[in-house]
Order: sequence, then C-alpha cells, then structure tokens
Amino acid sequence: MIIKMLKEEALKHNDKIEIVSIERLKDLKTEIEEFKSHNELNGFQNWIVNDLYDFDLPSLDFIAKSIIIVALHHPFYADVKLNYQNKVYNTKCLVRSDFHGSKRYIKDFVNLQGYNLKETKSIPLKRLAVQSGLAVYGKNNITYIDGMGSNLSYIAFYTDIPCFEDHWRPVCHFEFCDKCGNCVKHCPTGAIKKDSFLIDNEKCLSCINESAGDFPHWIPKNIHHTLYDCLRCQEHCPMNKSIINDKIGPITFTEEETSMLLDGKGPDDFPEEFLAKISNLGLFDWRDALPRNINAIIQANSN
Repeated sequence: MIIKMLKEEALKHNDKIEIVSIERLKDLKTEIEEFKSHNELNGFQNWIVNDLYDFDLPSLDFIAKSIIIVALHHPFYADVKLNYQNKVYNTKCLVRSDFHGSKRYIKDFVNLQGYNLKETKSIPLKRLAVQSGLAVYGKNNITYIDGMGSNLSYIAFYTDIPCFEDHWRPVCHFEFCDKCGNCVKHCPTGAIKKDSFLIDNEKCLSCINESAGDFPHWIPKNIHHTLYDCLRCQEHCPMNKSIINDKIGPITFTEEETSMLLDGKGPDDFPEEFLAKISNLGLFDWRDALPRNINAIIQANSN
C-alpha cells in the first residue's frame, strides 16, 4: 500500500517512481561487470564504471530492504537572450529539476509512514530506471519515460520499505530506435553510432561543453547552440514529440550580465536579482567552461 501511495504522491509533483528489492543491487553489480567485459570502453567510460560506481551498501541506521528510483520532471529547455555589444544572441539552456523540493517531499512522506531512506549517488541510475521498468533507453543512450520524454533527472534512495515484488527486467531500448536514426543523423559531432547503443561520450558535445579548456580542433564552429550540454539528439527524437514545447523563458541577460559571465565571474559577483533569474539553469555548475561556450555561441551567430 505504501508503494502505491508513494507513486501517487510523486505524480502530484509531476515525478514518477519505481521501487525494487535491495537484492537488485547485486544484479546491477553483476551486469556492470558483464558490460565491462563485453564492450570496448574509452577512458571516460572506464572512469564511470570503475571509479564512479560503488555497489557496497553504506553504513545506515536502518536495514535497507529496497531501492527507490525517482524520475524528476524538468522543462525541456529555457530560451535565453544574450545582449552583447549592442546585439542580441538567441540561445538555449538546460533547466534543472527541483532536486531539493523533490527530496524534501519524498523524505517527509516516507518518514510520515514510519520508514527511513538515504540517498545514493553511486549506482547507475539510468540503468536502474530502465531495469526497474520505469524507463527505456534511446539510441542516444538517454532514457525516456512515457509522458515525460527525456525531460527528467534521477535520484535514488536506499530505504527500509519492504518490496516483495518488483518489475525487474533486462536492459531494453525503444523499439522504434531500430528504424529511426534521427539522433544519429542530427548528432553534431558523430558521437552516436548506427550499430551501437553505446555512444562515444568523449566525442559528445554535452561532455565537451562541460569540460574546461579549448574546444577540440575538429569541432565545427557553427554547432554551438546551448550554454552547456547539447540538445540536438533530443530535439529530433520522436519520443519527445509531445513535450518539445515544454520550455520556459525567454530569460534575458543584460549587456553587463553577459560581460560578467564572459569574464568568468561567479555567483558571489552577481546581485541577488540575477541569481534568482537563473536559479534553475545550473549555469555555475559549469563555471570554468561557461565563458568559452558563450564566446562560441556569439561567434557562431555573428555572421
């Protein structure tokens, strides 16, 4: 009953939830080991599976019986206008999910029912979402959920809520991906492969846009369209057709604000009004790369 109630509570916040037995932690570990042995991974992928993931239960003040995986809604993107040197540059920015608000309502609800939970960030959340039955993979290695498309982020919790039955399944992808190819065609850097659901994330513009330093020389100068990350494969995905206009904005940056971002200024340098305006954009998570990205957008749209 509590699982049903928790799912209903999540829907009130435009989120979706699934729950699996804590025994699935062993399954996840086994499957990641098999994945490593059957795929040729690049350096970034090896770092993820070898250093980022940890399948050992942390010290808890309760007996973990299940894992809750939560898909948090967020708008597809924000329209952004950059004022700079008497010109306006139109671009886009990702919008963050309300992690703080979602964690709060989930914790309050679970505690009210007499149970406990502890967030975990060390397990493969996308794979957990897919194998729990909550989501499916797309060919771009992004996950999709009915009614949400790819407009989502994940959080997961260990909890002492009993789970006597779950909907665990093998990793699966959306069947339409086998005959579509839109994401392969529109990927600006060729990171998505025709014959694989494992993308080359070292070539992915999302990864490059969030790393400091100069852009690789092979990056076309006209492909820059977001303040960080990339939206091209998701914009052209049929699974996002119903949510493509789920956006906010326009959010306008003044000449002074744009100049400060280009100068590498951080949140401590900006007035509260500006910080409130961009609070759900997550800009300063990528502070080291942001000036370079904005410059690239300006240059790509200056001709």
